[in-house]
Amino acid sequence: MPLTRPVGSTPTSSAMDYKKVAVLIIIVVVLVGGGLSFYLYRNSVLNKSAKSVDNIQETLNSVEIKDKKIADNTKPFKIDITYPYIAQADGFNKLTQDLVQKELDDFKTNSLENDEAVKKVDPESYAKYPREYTLNISYTTGEMDGSVTSVILNVENFEGGAHGATNFIPINYDVKNKKNIKLADLFTGQKDYLQKISDYCIEDLKKQIKEKTGDDGGAWLEDGAGPFEENYSVFLINPSTSSGQATITFYFPQYQVAAYALGNFKVTYPR
Repeated sequence: MPLTRPVGSTPTSSAMDYKKVAVLIIIVVVLVGGGLSFYLYRNSVLNKSAKSVDNIQETLNSVEIKDKKIADNTKPFKIDITYPYIAQADGFNKLTQDLVQKELDDFKTNSLENDEAVKKVDPESYAKYPREYTLNISYTTGEMDGSVTSVILNVENFEGGAHGATNFIPINYDVKNKKNIKLADLFTGQKDYLQKISDYCIEDLKKQIKEKTGDDGGAWLEDGAGPFEENYSVFLINPSTSSGQATITFYFPQYQVAAYALGNFKVTYPR
């Protein structure tokens, strides 16, 4: 006859232990499941937030530049101009277009005046050997992060005379405040910044000139790279490196620090 537990009797210890284990397992499952769900949810939120920040940063740091071109081969001109255009950067675009237009207008005026003079002085030679006047403009970009736009226009022209010329036009633009960035704006609170820049550039230029000529540049260099604002008005703000190092490249066109034959010079200054 099978054994039965009378009604109202107390459960055995083994049965109670089984129930405790079962309840404990259920609690563990609930806790682990809840913890895993929270972990996955938190990671999802963090990943979305990180992607959102990355997208914002990418938007701030990415500037789409389009080339604007002007070409004119109508005699006696040979003109090839490429300059940058940035969508929704009206202030920068207007400044750039105005500078390019002025350079173009000045080039045509000077070239035609020289052309007319040559024609009057030596009409026979002019008839045999018609003159051609060239203007080439390209550009170099520096920092372009949505708040600062730094560009150098590289200008090469021949308007008549013994040889052509090279010039550089800086465009350092504060997009937010819609104004040009001056060198002093990058060194606020530093009264001796020009002297430090000058000392650094002179030493660098001496080495460059010595490699070309064997001498150190002399008074010409000291005057053209002295601590004066006009000597350092042509500069490109470079993008910061991955380590956070910021630099500026200063441009020195022909004749500023050395003879024409030695060409142009550049010095990159750590800021």
